[in-house]
Amino acid sequence: MTLILSPLLWDESFIFCFFILLSARTVSISFLREVNSATYARSLISRPIRMGLPLAVGLAISCAVFSTINTQYLEDFARLNQNPYLRAPERPDGALASFNSIWNLLWVTRDYSLQMGNLAFPSWTLWVPSAIYLQSYTVYIFMVILPFSRPAWHVNGLVMFAFGSWWFNSWGWYSATGLFLADIAINPPLRTALFRGWSNSSGSVRMPYWALAAVFVAVGTGLKYMWTAGLDQDFWSGEAHAHPARYTGGSSFGYYDGSQPYPRMDNWLVIVGLLVLVEFSEIAKTILSSKIFKLVGRRSLSYYLTSTLLMYTAGVKIFLYCNVSAGYSSASAKAVAFFVVLPCSILAGEIFHWAIDKPAVWAGHAVFRWTRDM
Repeated sequence: MTLILSPLLWDESFIFCFFILLSARTVSISFLREVNSATYARSLISRPIRMGLPLAVGLAISCAVFSTINTQYLEDFARLNQNPYLRAPERPDGALASFNSIWNLLWVTRDYSLQMGNLAFPSWTLWVPSAIYLQSYTVYIFMVILPFSRPAWHVNGLVMFAFGSWWFNSWGWYSATGLFLADIAINPPLRTALFRGWSNSSGSVRMPYWALAAVFVAVGTGLKYMWTAGLDQDFWSGEAHAHPARYTGGSSFGYYDGSQPYPRMDNWLVIVGLLVLVEFSEIAKTILSSKIFKLVGRRSLSYYLTSTLLMYTAGVKIFLYCNVSAGYSSASAKAVAFFVVLPCSILAGEIFHWAIDKPAVWAGHAVFRWTRDM
């Protein structure tokens, strides 16, 4: 059962891609709902502070912790679980290198996963917030155009940009898709067109968009299983090789590098299909807009930073103690580690939210007000 469901439920690239596209959808909501210069300027000015401060503190804690402890236990854990992907965070060469790693989180524009800030953080996943931050400005550039242009042209413009950014192997097509989904949710003419569906000029052929969304999910799921099945490497590298290199000419990668973040088409199809189906379901929208989901969403960055640090320190050590010293089975040891770390992560995330994340939001808004009062 694990092998059958793993391409859907244990695919880390799907999770990362979902967060990037979903972030692009949410970052534009406040402006599209309240179209004025103050809302737009506040989003641009407060974004570096709102994201930069929590990421800087989280990475600083990681650098401080893993530069002072022996990480041999992580290698032991990886060997016991036969997990070649689990590695100890790298250690910056010194205080200046650590500072530069933190600073560069908001400045790297490509090869996100190769930056020291990502390699110095447990699980090597800090490239995701870095990519989300950069792509938010792609959304900002386009979202200011939408309220002042014809709704019908929103589709054409975003589709053309999405195709261009896809061809250049940029995450921009994920951002354009997220912005388009936000536009559909808020713009009445586009929302009406979504529920009306597609038809030919004579009206003799009709297709509801929920059916197209279901096809997206089905095709994307099939591609995910094909990807996981490990088809000939040339099959996957050919698509990447065909694209021009970003801003330099030639080919993009020459070969598909599975170790690097890649805006995959299979993930895009599943994500877009699911989000469009949600738009058609009032029950799903009611559940997802409930207070508990909003609370978790506001704390998602805090939970991510604290839970990752706790799992790579306390969680792994608890597993090793239960499995090696106490003689628990691997599954039992993992269960103990999970149920111990889970409440600790919730508590630590709540503390981080109120001590770091929330003040970062306040600071961003304060800086915006200061720029207007000067």
